[in-house]
Amino acid sequence: MITVKMLITGDVGAGKTEFIRTISEIEPVSTEAAITDEFAELKPETTVAMDFGRITVDDDLVLHLYGTPGQIRFDFMWEILSTGILGYVVLVDSTRPQTCPATRRVVDYFEAISDVPYVVVANKQDVENAFSVEDIRHILSLDDGVPVLPCNALDKGQVKEVLLTLFDRILTYVD
Repeated sequence: MITVKMLITGDVGAGKTEFIRTISEIEPVSTEAAITDEFAELKPETTVAMDFGRITVDDDLVLHLYGTPGQIRFDFMWEILSTGILGYVVLVDSTRPQTCPATRRVVDYFEAISDVPYVVVANKQDVENAFSVEDIRHILSLDDGVPVLPCNALDKGQVKEVLLTLFDRILTYVD
């Protein structure tokens, strides 16, 4: 059996935990703790170490999804969690463009430590007035070769499409 390790990353509140919860076949392992800083207005809890989910694709292939914490004070976990990844997903909350500088920092960090394929996900595309995929690409100054995909992290079909796109990029990268 082949196990593929994928990382789910992004800024605080981008939807990483929900993304993993939506698609995981097991009850995700989550390290949520009450937020006690300026992000408390955004949500009641935050990931402090990681999230973990699993998807069995078939008898020969299993995906392990590791979600990173978004807060800068927990970024020491990023390198630990990224060891052995074959690809990663960067989520951005397309309703909160003010988070794009922090998301760009995430992209820069992972591009610097790893040359594996990745995709960017414009999450919350179902929300009125969300920035478009093209807007997100422009704001993040992404190369044309980086896929920017629309998504609602609560929609299993859309999350599956994101992972399939990343998996296709991984297979192309390996060949």
